This record gives sequence, C-alpha cells and structure tokens, in this order.
Amino acid sequence: MSIGQSNISRPRKIKPWPYLLVTPSLVALGLILGYPIIKLFSLSLERYGLSEIIAGKGVFVGLGNFIEIFTDKEFWTILERTLFFTFGMVAVSMIVGAWLAHLMLNMHSKIRNVLNLVLILVWAMPQLVSISVWRWLFSFEFSIITEIINNLGFNMDKHNYFVNTVSGFLIIGGCVAWGALPFITISIYAALTQVPQDLIEAAEIDGANPRQVFQNIIFPMLLPVYVILISLSTIWDFQVFSHIWIFLDSRPSADYYTIAIYAFQKSFGLSEYGKGAAISIVMIIALIGVTGYYMRQMMKMGDE
Repeated sequence: MSIGQSNISRPRKIKPWPYLLVTPSLVALGLILGYPIIKLFSLSLERYGLSEIIAGKGVFVGLGNFIEIFTDKEFWTILERTLFFTFGMVAVSMIVGAWLAHLMLNMHSKIRNVLNLVLILVWAMPQLVSISVWRWLFSFEFSIITEIINNLGFNMDKHNYFVNTVSGFLIIGGCVAWGALPFITISIYAALTQVPQDLIEAAEIDGANPRQVFQNIIFPMLLPVYVILISLSTIWDFQVFSHIWIFLDSRPSADYYTIAIYAFQKSFGLSEYGKGAAISIVMIIALIGVTGYYMRQMMKMGDE
C-alpha cells in the first residue's frame, strides 16, 4: 500500500474541544429561548382564556387558533400594514445610513469625529428617552415642529399629528430610523474604509465616473455588509412595539396595530392567550424565513 493510499483511507479524527466549548452556550440558549418557544407553541394549540386560567388547564383545539387567524381579514390587513411599515423603515434607514457613511468618508477628520460622536450619543440614548423626545417634538399641547410651521405662516395650533395614520406612522417611523442610523452608518463606514483605494484609482484613471465606481467596485465588495444590515433591520423593525405603544399613550387604535401590537392585544387585552400565542408563532416563522433567506444569500456570496 502506498503512502497516498494510506492517507486517503485514514479516518478523519474528530476533535471534541470545539463542541465542548460551544455546549454551554447552546444549553443556555436552549433554556432561555428553546423552552419558552416550546411552551408558546403548545399554548397556540389551546383555547386559553380567563376561564381556562381559573381552571388551570387549557382546552386543546389543534390548529383552530391558526385557522381563525388566517381566516380573519383584520389579520391580513395588519400583516400588510406591518410589512409596508417594516420595508419602508428598512429602506429609509439603509439609504440615509449609506449616504451618511459615504459623506463621512470624504469629510474632514475633525467634522467626521464630531459626527461619529453624535452618532454614538444617539446610539447610547435609551430607547424610552429618544421616544419621549420625539413625542415632545410633536406634542399636541406644545410642539417645536408646530411652532416652526406656524412661523412659516400656516396655522397648526394644537394639531394632533396622530389623528391621521399616515402622519402618525411617518413620525413613528422617523423615530425608529433615527435609532437605527448610528449602527448602520458606522457599520457601512467601517466597511468603506476597507475598500482598496488602488482599485478605485485604477477605475478613475480608466474614465469611470463616481456612479460606475460605486456600482462596479464599491457595491459588490460591500454587498455582504448590506445583506447583514438589511436582515437585522428587517428583524428589528418587524417587531416594533414600544415606539407605537408609547407614542399613543398605551392606547393605540386598531388603525395603528402591527403584528406585535395585535398579538399583545389579543393576549392581554382580550385574554385570548391561545390566539396571541398563535400570532407570535407566525411572527417567529416569518422572521426565521427572512433570516434564512439572507443567510442563503450570504452563503452564496461566500461560495462565489
């Protein structure tokens, strides 16, 4: 037997240390996330209301909760609203964040440091504080935005911006995008600094304009970063809850329901915990689908 043949036939030795090192993390994730998800799934298969809470046991209904949800027109309206809101906020935050990142690349170092400091301060601000500031900007009693509009010659005294759902969602979406901008901008800027300048200079010498440089050099190199940021932003924006809840004084009307608000109201507002759990399961499956899609794109780019 030759040396080459002996090397081929030799079984590959499995090293246990990598698996032992990740085992504590997997066990912790299983206890923190796995068990609650299993309980949530079992609850989604039951009718569990106030009477069942008193009795201490739910009534098994199988897929009845899911059938009721999927045959409810309100659910599809809320899902459509949630998707529109999510993709709108992802698009706005990604476009503005990429624009700011490219500006930072061409800024004077002192101005860039100031902008970096501002972004970090925005990022460090607690979510409750940032939402409260935005509420104050558009307050019914006193609003800086209303005062500016009044000074321009338009009478907007004591205008409630949340009566109209379009303006209301624009304000809420602006607050969501505001909180997401620091992470997106700094991430894209960090990726831009890793693009080889010799490639850009070579393209410019060959006569490429800025749009062609971005389209053919910068964007393909930054595509994995964009995919990660889009997937994370989609997950965050799809389950927005606190912004809507706080902006509308914990009493959002049905026109402001998103999937997260809808699940909460079904569970704790109407005491239909089984239906609320079923809606939550739908949210989890939807987010897993989005994450899986972007992960496949990342793997394809890695293979290429």
